[in-house]
Amino acid sequence: MTALEIQSLSKSFGSNKTVDNLSICVEHGEIFSLLGPNGAGKTTTINMITGVLEMDEGNIIVNGISYQKGSSAMSKIGVCTQDIQLWPFMTCEEQLHFMGNLYKMDNKVIKERSLHLLERIGLADKRKVWAKKLSGGMQRRLHLIMSVIHDPDLIILDEPEAGLDPQSRILVREFIKSLSGSKTFLLTTHNMDEAERLSSRVAIMDKGRILVCDTPVALREKFTPEETLEFLYPEPIVMTQQWESSSYRVHMDGKSIRVIGYQLTLAVPDILSKVVSQFGHPMTFSLRQSTLEDVFIKLTGRSLRQ
Repeated sequence: MTALEIQSLSKSFGSNKTVDNLSICVEHGEIFSLLGPNGAGKTTTINMITGVLEMDEGNIIVNGISYQKGSSAMSKIGVCTQDIQLWPFMTCEEQLHFMGNLYKMDNKVIKERSLHLLERIGLADKRKVWAKKLSGGMQRRLHLIMSVIHDPDLIILDEPEAGLDPQSRILVREFIKSLSGSKTFLLTTHNMDEAERLSSRVAIMDKGRILVCDTPVALREKFTPEETLEFLYPEPIVMTQQWESSSYRVHMDGKSIRVIGYQLTLAVPDILSKVVSQFGHPMTFSLRQSTLEDVFIKLTGRSLRQ
């Protein structure tokens, strides 16, 4: 049975259609990511799944139960919003206990599960500390485990790595990966690295629509099998003359130049000469395989950061 099925979901605000006939199926045990820029409709989709917003059209089915037929399906969903919601003068333990009480959990179970989750997310030594005393990364980690205190089957994470320091990012990724297989995840992100590293499947979303959906490897192989030569500069750059080549294409984005094509290794000296003659020496340059951001650029002509 599919964990989450979204059928022809739509939502408009005035004349702006934020989500446009969106359909996805998320299978049990997978980490499914909605990848797209800010304003793509990802958070609006999450808000309709969780009942924060009413859908204009469509249907949402969780573990075989239609959301339109009642809210019983919602009891096994955990939701971690992008905005951190904590009580500043409550300790980590108290926050988790409060959430457990909302789900009418047994006090003994709440205590055992709280200690387990705090240990898993690297906050066991902070369990008696007020939320306001925690760093931003620690607060986001606490916010995450509060959303799963009731042991939900489906866990929805809206931009889970937003604003995280490197240590917290690693802990959050390890936590998510440790639960994959037994739990189902739906993530939203505009971070292609996050989507690449975590996801079993990715749906690339733009302007309220799903453009493509597949595994990260399959998407790269289908849309951008080329290599990318990237040059980084300390300040934004502007191209003053176009390069003409049948073997590669050039994409500029702020402080970076991306040259995309097949077997670029042999062309590096020629490309580097052109870059230096027009922009001066770059801070760094690298040759790499394509990423999901390259796929997004191929599909839309824009960067995820635009």
